[in-house]
This record gives sequence, C-alpha cells and structure tokens, in this order.
Amino acid sequence: MLKRAKKSFPTLNDVAAYAGVSPKTVSNVVNNNQNVAEPTRIKVREAITAVGYRPSALARSLVTGQTKTIGVMIPDVSNPFFGQSILGCEKILNASGYSVVLCDTEEDFDKERRYLATLMEKGADGLILWGGQMGSEELVGLTSGRVPMIAVDTAIEELAENTTIVRVENERGARAAVRHLLQAGRKRIGHISGPLQRATARRRSSGYQSALGEAGIAFDPCLLVETAPSIRAGYRAALRLLESRQLDAVFCYNDLIAIGAVVACNHLGISIPDDLALVGFDDITIAALITPSLTTVRIAQYELGKLAATLLLERLESRDVAGSSVDFPVSLQIRNSCGTKNLSHDDMRTILDTIASSEAVDLPVDFPAECKEHVT
Repeated sequence: MLKRAKKSFPTLNDVAAYAGVSPKTVSNVVNNNQNVAEPTRIKVREAITAVGYRPSALARSLVTGQTKTIGVMIPDVSNPFFGQSILGCEKILNASGYSVVLCDTEEDFDKERRYLATLMEKGADGLILWGGQMGSEELVGLTSGRVPMIAVDTAIEELAENTTIVRVENERGARAAVRHLLQAGRKRIGHISGPLQRATARRRSSGYQSALGEAGIAFDPCLLVETAPSIRAGYRAALRLLESRQLDAVFCYNDLIAIGAVVACNHLGISIPDDLALVGFDDITIAALITPSLTTVRIAQYELGKLAATLLLERLESRDVAGSSVDFPVSLQIRNSCGTKNLSHDDMRTILDTIASSEAVDLPVDFPAECKEHVT
C-alpha cells in the first residue's frame, strides 16, 4: 500500500526564493526590523501571502526572547465574575499582540503552584494572578523575580520585585454593606463567608466585623458560616444559618452565595426583604435580574480586567523591577433585597440589551476615576 507523502509547510526559504531576496531579508521583515527598504518589505509581504508562509512562534521566540503569551490564573472559571474580568483582560492583551493562557486553579493551592511552574517552563512573558494563595516570597522564588506579574486580590501583602499588586477594596465594601443594613434598622446580621483560607474572604469578613463593632454590636461567631463560593454551597449554608437562628439580615461573601440564599429563603418561607434583608458582593450581571433584585457591593469586573492587563503591559515595556500597588474602589448598589430601591427601567433595558449583544455589562456605575489613568 502506497503511503501518501507528508505535506510540508512553506518555509522562510520558499518566501525568499519567491521574492528574489535573501532569507535574512525575509527574517528582518517577519521580525519587523527597520533596516529593510519599504519596496522590499512590500514585496516580501506579498510573497508571504502568495506561498502561505506562517512564521514559527517557537523560532520567533528564540530570536526575540518573547513568546507573546500571558498566563492568567483564576480560582474558578465557572464564576461569572471572572468571565467578565477575563473579557476585559483579553481585549487589552490581544490588541497588543499577546495571547492569553487561562489556568483555573479551582481554589487548589497545589494546582496553583503547578500551573505557575508550567507557565514559567513554557516561557510566558508575564503573569496575572487572580485570588492566589501564595505569598510574595514563594512567588518570587518560583518566578525568580524575572517575570512581570500583576497580583489581583491575592494573599500578597508585601511588595515583591517586578510585581504590581491590585487591591480591590474588599474590607471597605463589606463595611459599607453592613453599615447599610444597620442604618435600615437590621440588628441581627449573619454572614455567609467564603473559604477563609482565601485573603479575599478574610478581608470581607473583617469588614463585616468592623461595621458591627462600630455600631456597638459584639461579633457572634455563631452567626458566621463558611462555605464554598457557589450557588449550591450558598443554599446549603443559608439553610444551616437560617433554620437555627433568628436573623433579620445576611451579608454574603459573593453574589453566587447570595443567590443560593435567596433559594433557601424561598424553601423556608422567608420573605425577602420583609423578613430578611440580603446583600451580596461583586455585582455579577444576574444580581440585577433575579427577584428580588440583589443589593450588592459592585466591582467593575470588565474594567478590573482591563486595568490588570494594562498594568502588565506597562511592566513589560519598562521592565521596572520595583514593586508597586494600586487600589481598586468598589461601590454599594442598593436594590430590592434590602427593600429600599428598585432597579430603574432604563438600567434594566440597558443590561438586557448588553447581554443580547454579548458585550461586558458595566452598569450602573462608571469605571473608577482613580484608575482611569492606567486604561486606554
């Protein structure tokens, strides 16, 4: 039986022969070197199209020292919060010629370390680490401090070299949410926390306790339930919290947990907001669309992703080894789950139109002015 000859791909030499120039000239055009006359550059580009040549990314990386890839590590790919964030991140990076390698750590510390090691082995030009559990010393050890990195909402407290820390104002947002519940006359406020090994959960829990302390209310550990940040886990945690304790409000670690709590309240015959006020965190799209619409602490997710990517590009360009930090503000969105405000018709229509067009939702608050200087 005859074997079919293996099809070979066009090479740089094929382009050179077609254009009537040297392979070195073709290489200079492919790598965008400036010492090629424009007529020759045009002729080489036409030859590339004619023969169907595609430059080898591996070969180019050996010449340039860049792979044009960025590693982005997130804790939960199923969470809509990260979907919006990655959209913003990818938009900025793709426009600058970078490809994103997305890694879902699933809240697993060992998996986080393995992914980081893999990204280093593959030669990622930069890293965006979202919600990571590693400290600055371990991160610098694994990356040798040589890869620019943006750490968003991680456990890092001290500035590491070649790293920008983006600190979402989790504690301040949680404090504002609980203050609002107190001002609305709610006195016995429970908290469904995320996994407390995560820095984000600890910071939001700290804000909850701080607001209670300001009001002269002692923190009761029995009113705090820790759970995974999902709808199913939120439902189960709310059942445990509400079946055995008399509460008039619950502050949830995120909107997914809060949605699970809404389902639990329906199951238990608890009316929201008449019997129980409910507040989430993140302001994912569905938070405004459920019934009752969810009061929540808003993080501008799409813009946070754009900010992280823009900061990384700035680091890649300057190669500045000094660590730095940026605070990312949050805002309280008051809706029906606290019984104080309906979502306006215009807001609802814009949200639905945006979903239909598959674009990022960014309502009803503009991108934080404190961060605008970083985003084009």
